[in-house]
Formats: sequence, C-alpha cells, structure tokens
Amino acid sequence: MAKIVEYSNSKGKLYRFRVYAGIDETTGKKKYIKRSGFKTKAQAKKELVKLEYEIANGGYFKQERPETVRDVYNIWIDQYRLTVKEATFFNAKRALEYYVLPAIGSYKVNSLTLSVCQKAVNEWASKCPGSVSIIKVYASALIKYAVKLEIANKNPFSDTTIPRTQKREKINFLDVGQLKTFLALAEKKSLKQYALFRLLAYSGMRIGELVALTWDDVNFADNTISINKTLSKNADGQPIIHDPKTKTSKRLLDMDVETMQILKRWKVKQASYLLAIGINAMSKSQLVFSNRSNELLVTTAIGRWCKQLLKAGDLPKITLHGFRHTHATLLLSAGASVKEVQNRLGHSDVSTTLNIYTHLTRQDQKETIQKFVRYLG
Repeated sequence: MAKIVEYSNSKGKLYRFRVYAGIDETTGKKKYIKRSGFKTKAQAKKELVKLEYEIANGGYFKQERPETVRDVYNIWIDQYRLTVKEATFFNAKRALEYYVLPAIGSYKVNSLTLSVCQKAVNEWASKCPGSVSIIKVYASALIKYAVKLEIANKNPFSDTTIPRTQKREKINFLDVGQLKTFLALAEKKSLKQYALFRLLAYSGMRIGELVALTWDDVNFADNTISINKTLSKNADGQPIIHDPKTKTSKRLLDMDVETMQILKRWKVKQASYLLAIGINAMSKSQLVFSNRSNELLVTTAIGRWCKQLLKAGDLPKITLHGFRHTHATLLLSAGASVKEVQNRLGHSDVSTTLNIYTHLTRQDQKETIQKFVRYLG
C-alpha cells in the first residue's frame, strides 16, 4: 500500500498520497495517481484502498490509444528531445506547433490521405517557401513514428511533392566598392560597429560564431582567431553558447594585420568601459562583443545596426549572413579555390560551398568571356 503523508498549508494539517498505477503501454513511463486535501488520515486511507482496488481490477485506468496526429506528437516530441541538440529540438517543436499541428493535428493518423497531406504541403509552400522542405521532414517523421507504433498503416507524406515556386534571385552580398562604403560608414558610427562588421566581412565567420567569440580565442601574436563555439538556442528558445555547428566548423582563421589592429584598438576601448563599471576586463571568458551590461549581444541589435548603415549608404539590402556570402564571393573573385573557401568557412561538404556561392560579381562575368577569347587567341 502507498504511504499516506501528513502536510500543512493555510487550511491546517492535511493528508495526501501517491499511488503507483502501472506502466503506460504507449510511452513506457510509470503512471501515478495523486490525491490530497484529506482532513483525516482515515479519509485518506479509505480513498487509497478504493483506488488500489480499482487499479488492480482495471476499473480505474483504461489505456488510451493515441489516435490523432496531436496525440502522436505529444508522445513523439519527448522521445525526439533525447536524440538531438537543444537548438534542433526547439526548431522542430516550433515548426510542428506553428505549421503541422494547425494543419493536420485533429486528423486521426490512420485516416490521413495523400490528398490531405499534399494540401498541407501546398499551404506550407505558399506561406513559407523557404522552410517548406524542413516542415515536411518533421511532419513525415511524426507520421513515420505513428507507423512504428502500429496506429497508422502508412506515411502519406513520403509520397507528397513540394510545389515548384518561382525563385527570385536575391543578392545577399556586397561587391568590393559597396563593402568599402559600408565599412567607412561603420567606422564613423563607432569603433565597436566598425570592428564587428570588419571582422564579419574579413573572416567569413557565422554571426553566431562572432557573438560567442571571447578574447582568449584571439591571438594577436600570430594574427589568428580560433572558432570553437557558437551562439545557439536551448529547448526553450533561449540563447546559449554551444559547440560549433559541425566538426569542420572548428577551425583556425588566419587574419590580416589591419583587421587585427582594429580589434586590438577595440579591446583597449572595451576594457576601459568595463573597468569603469566595475567589471574585470582581463577575464579569459570576456566576450569580444557584448551589450552594455556585458552580456551576450543579441543578433537583432546587430541586424538593426546593419540595416541603418545599409540605408545610410544607399546599399543593397543584405542579411547578416550576407557578410559570409560577401567574404566567399570576394575570395573566389580574388582567385581562391573552392577548397580554400570551403575550409575557411568551415563547410563539411564542398557542395554547400558550391550551391551557396555560385554567384559571381558582374566584373567576374565580363572577365570570363575575355579569358575564353584570350585562350582561343
């Protein structure tokens, strides 16, 4: 018999208990029934005896077999959390709760048809064409799990197709002249912004890698920067410092002397500010770029600075990731090999480098035909 426990609250002395109710056949987790608020131990004991009798005879807990997509999601999501990084879990949970469940959550998994699933995919493609592929992956994984639980006979998402959409060529990099204009404006704005955007453009590092950078990663003696961590999100979507995206993301970047000199100037100015507010600026874990409270600098703030500078210079609208594109594009234009660019950017697969950075500047395109003509003589 379960133990009856005495406790107290604003109503005085009361009694409670928790009784074991067996194993949930679907989740494999232990089930418990809790009761509290009994004024006497005798009342608690009477209820406990009754519950234990009902449990023993199968009259209390009836196994509820998951039927709807939402039922399966409630089981699958806890299991999925144990298999992936927190940031991946957060992204999957958000995609499923924002897109998949509103579209098919109320359907019984065994009644899902190809037409229902295709309609959902079409809607996702219309609302968020850039994310439809990954949403479909998560939806398919969910129904695949239902098949494993033997509550669905097939996974219709495996036969769906993503609609063809009109892809618009989006320029997400700056050419040489535009980059010089941008950095000149940043220099006038503040040393912090100048150092930050100069580092982004001249290193090719991801914005998350830059935000996570600490001074012990910066070696002024040999002009190198070690990339060994990145900004990520935990399961609740809160920012955390995590291991890099992939094994190849860990890398040592050789930097130019001028960029390192700018960083050195920024380090001195930052230290002066931190000491003035009573913070030890010599800490090894000191962030290279932080907010005024010396905490993680949010990327939305950096994005806001970027938009202001682009507008001031009447420059093309690019994202923060566009500085990584810029770095790769200008490297290729300068004659660097694809393999060199791949290693510098930390891509695990060379196809990623080729797929993302196939664009050439207008000057490169003009030079291409000239190379052909010169070769033919």
